This record gives sequence, C-alpha cells and structure tokens, in this order.
Amino acid sequence: MKSMSTFTVATRGMKMRPLAPTCVRFASTEGPSTRYKTATHVSTSPPPATVKTLERGSAFILPVYARPDFILSHGKGSYVWDTEGRKYLDFSAGIAVNALGHADEGVLQVLNEQAGKLLHTSNVYHNEWAGQLAEQLVTFTQSEGGLGYAPGTKDNNISGAKVFFANSGTEANEGALKIARKVGKERWAAGAPGRKWDSPECNKTRIACFEGSFHGRSMGALSVTSNPKYQTPFAPLLPGVDVGRLNDFDGLTTLVGEDTCAVIVEPIQGEGGINVANIDWLRALRKRCDEVGAVLIYDEIQCGIFRSGTLWAHSAFPVECHPDIVTMAKPLANGYPIGAVLLRNTVAETMTPGTHGTTFGGSPLACAIGHHVLGRLTSRSSIAQIAETSKYLTGRLEQLPKWFPNILQTNIRGRGLILGLGFRKDGDPGRVVSMARERGVFVLTAGVDAVRLVPSLNVGKEEVDLAVDSVSKLIRPYYSPTMDKLSSLTRFKASCPFLGRTKTSTLRNLSTSASTRFPSLSGLTERATKCPVMGPALTVRSKEMVAGYASVAGKADVEKIHKEQGVFPPAGATIEMCPHASAARAAARMADDLAAAAKVKAKHDAAKKVKTDAAAAAASGCPFHQKAAATPSAMPKTSAPGAFDYESFYVNELDKKHKDSSYRYFNNINRLAAKFPVAHTGEVKDEVQVWCANDYLGMGNNPIVLETMHRTLDKYGHGAGGTRNIAGNGAMHLGLEQEVAALHRKPAALVFSSCYVANDATLSTLGTKLPGCVFFSDSMNHASMIQGMRHSPAKRVIFKHNDMEDLENKLKQYPKETPKIIAFESVYSMCGSIGPIKEICDLADQYGALTFLDEVHAVGLYGPRGAGVAEHLDYDAHMAAGESPDAIPGSVMDRIDIITGTLGKAYGAVGGYIAGSDDFVDMIRSYAPGFIFTTSLPPATVAGARASVAYQKTYVGDRQLKQVNVREIKRRFAELDVPVVPGPSHIVPVLVGDAALAKAASDKLLSEHNIYVQSINYPTVAVGEERLRITVTPRHTLEQMTKLVHAVDQIFTELKINRTQDWKALGGRAGVGLPGASEVVEPMWNDEQLGLLDGTTPETLHTGQKAVVDPTAASVARARFNTLLGKVEEAPAARKSAGLAGLKLQTGLGGAIATNEVPIHHAPLAASAAA
Repeated sequence: MKSMSTFTVATRGMKMRPLAPTCVRFASTEGPSTRYKTATHVSTSPPPATVKTLERGSAFILPVYARPDFILSHGKGSYVWDTEGRKYLDFSAGIAVNALGHADEGVLQVLNEQAGKLLHTSNVYHNEWAGQLAEQLVTFTQSEGGLGYAPGTKDNNISGAKVFFANSGTEANEGALKIARKVGKERWAAGAPGRKWDSPECNKTRIACFEGSFHGRSMGALSVTSNPKYQTPFAPLLPGVDVGRLNDFDGLTTLVGEDTCAVIVEPIQGEGGINVANIDWLRALRKRCDEVGAVLIYDEIQCGIFRSGTLWAHSAFPVECHPDIVTMAKPLANGYPIGAVLLRNTVAETMTPGTHGTTFGGSPLACAIGHHVLGRLTSRSSIAQIAETSKYLTGRLEQLPKWFPNILQTNIRGRGLILGLGFRKDGDPGRVVSMARERGVFVLTAGVDAVRLVPSLNVGKEEVDLAVDSVSKLIRPYYSPTMDKLSSLTRFKASCPFLGRTKTSTLRNLSTSASTRFPSLSGLTERATKCPVMGPALTVRSKEMVAGYASVAGKADVEKIHKEQGVFPPAGATIEMCPHASAARAAARMADDLAAAAKVKAKHDAAKKVKTDAAAAAASGCPFHQKAAATPSAMPKTSAPGAFDYESFYVNELDKKHKDSSYRYFNNINRLAAKFPVAHTGEVKDEVQVWCANDYLGMGNNPIVLETMHRTLDKYGHGAGGTRNIAGNGAMHLGLEQEVAALHRKPAALVFSSCYVANDATLSTLGTKLPGCVFFSDSMNHASMIQGMRHSPAKRVIFKHNDMEDLENKLKQYPKETPKIIAFESVYSMCGSIGPIKEICDLADQYGALTFLDEVHAVGLYGPRGAGVAEHLDYDAHMAAGESPDAIPGSVMDRIDIITGTLGKAYGAVGGYIAGSDDFVDMIRSYAPGFIFTTSLPPATVAGARASVAYQKTYVGDRQLKQVNVREIKRRFAELDVPVVPGPSHIVPVLVGDAALAKAASDKLLSEHNIYVQSINYPTVAVGEERLRITVTPRHTLEQMTKLVHAVDQIFTELKINRTQDWKALGGRAGVGLPGASEVVEPMWNDEQLGLLDGTTPETLHTGQKAVVDPTAASVARARFNTLLGKVEEAPAARKSAGLAGLKLQTGLGGAIATNEVPIHHAPLAASAAA
C-alpha cells in the first residue's frame, strides 16, 4: 500500500523520524465531487414558445439586464423550473430575497386572504397591518438585539423606535439619507445660539460611505454606491459624498468630520464581495459619529433579517457598535416588494407630517406578508435551523481552500447564510457562476473575486451538499494531487464490500473520529485491521512503533533524555508535563490499540475458523490493500427484490448523525473504586482522571456503601427475581422508599429502575388519567420529562426557560378548574441554571396547578440533608428540623406536590424515585406501566442506595467540599479567560461554541493529558452552544485541579477556541460575554453554609491524602440494616485511634471477613457537628 500521509512527532529540542502511516485518513470532508462534469441545462435549440417569449422581452423591455436564454416558470422551496422542464437549485434566493423559499404555503395563504380583502389604500388612510409589522420590527429588535438594545431587552416604552415603510431597499436607503440630512441640519442649528437649520451657512450636509458598498441605483443611493461601473454613466451625482475604506481605522477622523451629517455602511458588504466590517472598527466608527453628531446608518438590506444568523447582522455586536438607523428590504416579505427604515426615537423625532412619504409603501398586502414572514423567521426553531445549516455550509466550504490552495483564498467570507468563496484570480467567479448555472445550480458573484452563496434561510443540508459539490467540481481541473489520492477511495466501492456499502461522508467521519474501542485510532483504521493485507501490515507497524520512540515512556528514559539535552525540570515537575514523554506515551497507546485491534480480528477469525489467503483475496487498487477482493462472507446482506432495504436505511440514518456532528462516541472508561476519580481506559494500565462523571460525591465507592452491598449480596443474592408484583415487595425496596420519603418530608415514595423511567411513567400516567390535563413545560426540561408528556394525550405548553412572565401569560389562557401540571427542574445540568421554585409555586397556587419538580441534579448536593434545592431554600429551618420525616408547613419543599430524584448521581448508585402524597404514589404504583412491568432493582443495589442516602442525610461535609472545589475551578478559569457559562450551581460548563472543536478538545484532553471530559453537542445543547461539561467532586485533589486548568487553557490556545473576551466582542453566547450581564453569579451555597465564616470548611485534598469518611454518618447508615443484615461490630482498637479505620467488612453470613480493611478516617469535628 502506498503511503497516503506521514505522521511526524516533533517535540521541543528533539527530532524524531517520520513514521509510516498507521491509518488510512481522509481530509475532514470528502474530496471534490466527481459529478457535474457535463453541462446539463443548456438549450442548443430552444422550443418556439421560449424563443417567442425571449424575442418579446428583447423588443419591449429596457435592455439593462444580461440574462441567460431560458425562462423560469415556477418554483418550490429551494428549487425553480424553466419552461422546458429543467430543475435548478436556487442557491441565490432571488439575490437573498426568498427567505422562505419559492411558493411557500404560508406566504401564499396570507397573500390570497389579504388580496381578497384589501390590496391598496395609499397612506392617506391607516391599514391594520402596517402598525403590526412595525411593532414586530421594534419589539423583535429589542428582544433579539439591535439599534442600541442588548439581546433580551424588555422595553416598557413601546415607542422605543419608529418605522417607515417603502417599496424597496433603494427607497429605504433614500429615506434614511434624507432623514439623516434633516437631523444634521437641526443638530448644526442647535450647536450655537441664533443658528437656524435652513441657514445658507449650514454645512452639516456631507455623507460618508465606503469602497465596495452597494446601496441602490436611484440617484441618492447611487451616489453612495462607490463603484465606477454603476456611477460613471450617470455623473454628476449628489455632491458632498466622501468615500472611505472599510475597516480603515486611521482614515475615520478625516472621513467623518464636523460637517458630516450621515455615515452609511453595510456591516457585511454583499455586492461588494461579502466583506465583513470589523467589530472594533464599527465601535470606532460609532464613537466618531457621536463625537461629531453624525447619524450612523447600517444598510442591512442583504445581511439583515437573520441572513447573518441573527435578526440584524449587528445584533451580535456590543451595543456601542449599534447604529441610529437600520434599512431593510429583501427577505422581509419573501419576494413581495417592501422596504423599511427602522430608526431610533432620537432620530425619528425630527420627522413630522409631510416631511417624507410614499404612495405604495406600507400597503396592507405587503405588511401582512411581512408580518407573517418575520414571525416565522423569529421563532426559536427557525433560528436554530439557520444556525445549524449555516454551520454545515461553512464547514463544507472551508474544505475547498484546502483542496485548491492555489485557486481559492484561505478564509470563507461572511457568516450565517451570506457567505463568499474568495478566488485568487479576478474573473474566475464569473466563470464558475455561469458553469454552475449550466449544471442546474444558481449562485452569484460578489465583487470581482468571490462567489456569493445566499440560499433561502430554510434551505436543507441536501441542497447545501448539491451546491458545494457543484462548485467544487467546477474547480476540479486545479485539484491538488494529494487530495486526489484521498478522494480516490470512491473508485474502489465496486470491489471492496465495506467501501461499497458505506457512504463517502461516513468514511470521512470514520477517518476523522476516534474508535470507540481503541481511542488512539480512527474508526477507519480499526476497520482496516480486519483487512487481510492491511491488517498484518498494521500489526507490523505497531511493533515498529513499540521498538522505536514509543518505548520512551518510562521515567528513566525521560530523565536520561533531559540530561542529554541539557533540560533540568523545575521542582515539582512531573513526567506528564514533559512533551517528550507525552508524545511517546501517545505513540505507545496507539501501538497498543493497533495490537489490541489485531487480537480482536485474530480471535474473531479463529472462532469462525476462517482461513484467509491475502493474495487470493486481493483486488487490484483497493486503498486497504494493493490487491484485495471481498470473500463471500464479507459481502453485505442484501434485501430481497422489492423488499425494504433495511441496511441502507440504517446507513442513511447514521450518516445524518455524522454529517451534523451529533453522532455520539462513547469512550471506554472504567472508574477505579480505590483511586476515584481515576479510571482506566480499554487498556487496564492506561489511567486517566475523570472530570465529567455524575458520581458527584464519590459515593459509588464509599466504603460504607460498598460494605452494605457486599453484605446484602451475600445474604439476598444478585437478582430481584422480576417485577415487584411477581417477585414480591422486598424489605430493601420498602426501606429505600421510606428513606427517600423522609428525605423530602413527604408521606410516600416509589422507586423506579431509573429517574428517566420515573419521569416518563409518572408524567405519562398523570397526563392520561387527569381529564383535560395541560402540561406547562420549561423549554430546557430533560428528555425524560419531555417524553413522559408526549406519551400522554395531554396538551403540552412550553414556556421560556425560567421566564415567570411567559409562564403566567400561558397559565392565564386556561380556566383555573382545568387540571394543570407545571413541570420543571431545580438544577439544569447542561447550563447550571437553577429554577425559580418558590415563584413557580406561587403561580401554581394562583392558577390551580400541580408542581412537578425534577431534583435529579440536586439531591445529595443541596440542603443540610441533601434533599435538593427545594430544601436548600429553607436551609436553617430544615437543619433545625433534623431527621423528622414530617413536612415543614409553608416551606418550599412542602409546597411542591411531586418531587423526582435519582439514586444514580450524587448517591452513586442506580435508580430513580418519586415522592409525594400517599394517594398520588399509590395511583402511580397502580397505573404506571413503567413501574408495573419493569424488573425491580436488585436488592444489593437498593441497599447500597439507601446506605448512601442515609449517610449523606447525616454528613454535610462532602457537599461543602464539593462546592468549595467548584468555586476554585471557576475562579481559576476566570483568571485565564476560559469561558464558563455563568450559573449558581455546581455545574461547570466550559463554552466552546462549535461541535467539532468541542469534540477535538475532548479528544486532546484524553489523548494528550489523560483527562476525560466529554463534549456536549446538539441536541443536548443548542447549535453554537457546544461545551465541555466539567464536574468537580470533593475527591479531586488540588494537584488534579491544577492539571485540569492548565490542560484546558493549553488546548484553548492550541485549537484557537474563543475565550470570554472573544465572546464579548461577538456580543455574547450562552450567557457568556453578554453586554451588561454580570460575570459573577451568586452561588446557591453561601459562605456561612459552607463553613467559611467559622472555619469549619473541609479542606481540599492533596495527592496521597485519604478521603474523609464521617464515623457518625457511617454508624447511622449501618444502623438502617441492623434488622435485615445484623449489626456491624467495630474493632476496639479502631475506636481509640482512627475512628473506623480498623473496620472489617461484614457479610450477611454472620462472620467478619478479614480480607479488606476499609481505611476510614475521622471527619473534622466541625463537619461532623454540622451534620
């Protein structure tokens, strides 16, 4: 097999030889398409009807357009057809106009209805739609950001801005310039006593614009469109226009002077080349306009109304960059003629009746359509789809400069769905546009050196692939040889069974994604180990690696290298910090994985008694081997003729996950009880530090919990014997239910196999049984709650996350007697926010609703006894009440009707539960299929869970130390400008903002730093809000925390991931860097509750220190099982010296097993007292 790539490891001060390839890898996407070779949409002899129509247009239409010789007849979605039946992908959307595509059903309905009622009245009269559309534009600008409003603004002043409606973008710009000049004159008059705005001395009339701009073709708009091609034939134009350069800081002072009344600029130039204005430059421009009293106009006719991903292109900018006026047109009515000027009141107040007007602008038909279009585009689902599609399109386009570095400019221009592909040679874009059209794809030029892609905002990924493949094919004559080798895999699909049944995009993802079983290998390399020729070659290669530099993994080797190279590590430095050892160990890990993969293959072959002759099995040219052919056993299963192709369906569905980067990879992580939070990977000797497990307190390896489980296992065995109905209601299960009921001070509780099942079963049962029930669900609720509601016939109303005003508005719509359930969480685990529990209870009381509170990520972690956030809100009262199972009347926890929790996170076990009234619990027990027909949890698991709950009810120290460690991690990240989504809880979400980068960061942490942190991508979080979710435990040492912070900081630098200041410059994301938002959120645990005020806070562990196990809590937990398992006897010597250090594990068979001494140490006295 010829080498397709080389792998070079370089370290500081050392040179290492290049390695032969250890895997077959592609570029990050497949190479340029080999389709679209022939022009398919060219008429050599058009039909007579087409010729006649073209001749008629030539005879009677002013010849100002250069158009191809075909006639479009109709369209649908992103496609149009000509009169000859040829289908085209419209990736230009009518020059960024058709936001919702062609022949949209909703637009058509509004158009038909309104045209049948009232088409035109002129502006002599009011119509019902102009005011509604104007209100939308103002209020959406306030909520989405723009015109001086930060995103999320709720302005009680309903007239915070004004709108003027026109018929086109050119008219909108004309109106804006006209208004700005009037403002300029009035500001000049106000500048000195005795001045009048109509004085001949007034010189504040000049207008500044910029090179590459396009603002329209009427005289005023043309005067600020600085392109000689458009201007020269119509000179002289308006006087007093000054032209500057986009992003030129030095020229601003000269360009914008005291006599300037207006500055007009496109935040993203469309016609001029998809040139993006720099945020800092816009800030400086805004500042200069304020200094001289000039009106700043943003022409967002092409880049506005979500074309750039946000309502306005400047919505993502800090407010100090915002304009005074925004002009818009193109997508506002999806192709029906409309334009608008949106202006601040400080500018609008100069305009009075008669100062401006239009006959057709703001017609009832145009505004009705605009109202419909804007309402749909502003929906959360539409915004999310635009973000997802633009990210996908950008990712596809970013590959092209890598394939054609001599043809294309390096960076993709623009953002959202206004993107430009820059060419190094002027004129090439025009040829590409023409050739693409001849192959059925419409794209546009932008300036002289770019192809512009501005599809409909609801375009799909299939259309994205078609457009990019078409463009890439047209550049293929300049295709690089290296990429040609990589893309040649597609030629072997007919001869190789694996390649034949697998899509190229799936192969691409296999080559760029880690194997789930062998993390240092790509998925494709793992497949290659099964090849009869490539497999043995990779085995040989793994041995070479071990024999080479990969053996430099021991301490002695590294120290020797250091001495030879004159490197003397500072005190405290470890081998893990050394790049030599890091690279060597990474190579050794890869060699081990190759060897392990080969063993799997060998074992598989032996089991099936397969004897493969590599030479006989070869087929010429396959990239996996020089000559290979599929054996019959390797051929994919084919469907019977006419039957559904199941295998292809599976492949297509998986391909979708790979394409949108939502495919889930599960790492082989095995947590070690004796070394928590350390785990080993698939290789037992390969240990990593775990920073993302939900065993928040380390109770999964608490010695009291393990002891209880051992004793229960010995006495009651492993299995539960079936469902509770069949196998019986075991004493262990009843005891656990009594324990969690008392934890929440509720009369009853019911244990399920998981909290997912508990939520699903409970909500679906309630929704089915309560007549006419309506669910009110927080928009960020967990999937288990969502599925539970969906599995019932009840109506589901979604309210904005933690938005009490929105919830109340929705509750108001239903009679008080209608059964209602408000479902929400206390701690939202992906962002760290905390639900407003008390406020929701108030609304529930007011409107007659039940409250359903999911405390999954809070039980064990909040409150003096670990009952969750509801308990924590009345911390002192619950601490005073001690272990009483009785409710505290009026407390927040008492006001909650239904509480659900898990035994699988802070309690370190598995299972879930509900707690509430006796009758409620009994009804769920009697009706919920998820409880009735599910095998109950094994007794040992149930006993361990109960021991954990009892222990944590007694000892608060673990909760305190966890929160102290969380504070420390957040503080250190803040010092390094690492963006953490702000929140008051224990969750530490580190914002990355890109799915691929988040996965890469997670992979690098694992492979290079032996740190396991899972990346969180869509659909768990919104597209663009991808993150690393870090969970800190009381068992993490100070040294481990230091290593984590250093590694994350290093990887952010290496991968160029946005830091907090970067997000601020972009206007903020996911709560990070939002304008005006506080960077510090008050944590749930205050200093007094943590023991910081009286010095009773547990101390963070250091390497080598044992974790604290509280003897009082241990005794309480053991006592729960005295009746069933017998009393545990403690060694007398242990009582004198080390608390419980001399404890022997007890079993259910009556005797002490003198094998495993459990090293349990005294808790600090203060911590014990606090419990």
